[in-house]
Amino acid sequence: MKMKTIFKSMVTAVCCLGIVMCVSCQKDDKNDNPGLRFSVTKAEVAQGAFVNVTIANGTQPFTAKSTNEKVATVKVDKNTMTITGVAAGTASVIVTDKNKQTATLAVKVFVPLAFDKTNVTVTVGKEEVVAIKSGKAPFVVNVKNKTIATATEKDGKITIKGVKAGTTTINVLDKDKLPGTITVTVK
Repeated sequence: MKMKTIFKSMVTAVCCLGIVMCVSCQKDDKNDNPGLRFSVTKAEVAQGAFVNVTIANGTQPFTAKSTNEKVATVKVDKNTMTITGVAAGTASVIVTDKNKQTATLAVKVFVPLAFDKTNVTVTVGKEEVVAIKSGKAPFVVNVKNKTIATATEKDGKITIKGVKAGTTTINVLDKDKLPGTITVTVK
């Protein structure tokens, strides 16, 4: 008789535990929707440039507002925000959906590296020199298509050599990871 009572108590305890776990899982499932999300965790954009960020997990229409329009402005089209860098600094973009859910995205606007020329035309086999006007050495220079042009940097000057006819870009990063771009046309 005692064995039956112990067995019934154990079965009852297991059933109760199972019910608690099911209810707990159902509550977790309801909390899986974390609210509005973005395609990036923070937005970084050069002054005078723009970046597109996708809004997810909300209901259209969306509205967005910059906390500092002297640093960055924002426009929304459906679920895409276009953030434009106005001046160097930081701001936040606050997004609200139709159901009043809100989320905030940090924005950093930076001044890109400056060069004495941003568009260079060079003949095949010839060289052109571009001076870096801002940023901190050392600089890292990366040519997008090395079959069209090559580039080396020394003492704040980038020497570009034409390899074959075409157009490519040269991306430059300074010590603080500030970027700059030079467009190269080889004739």
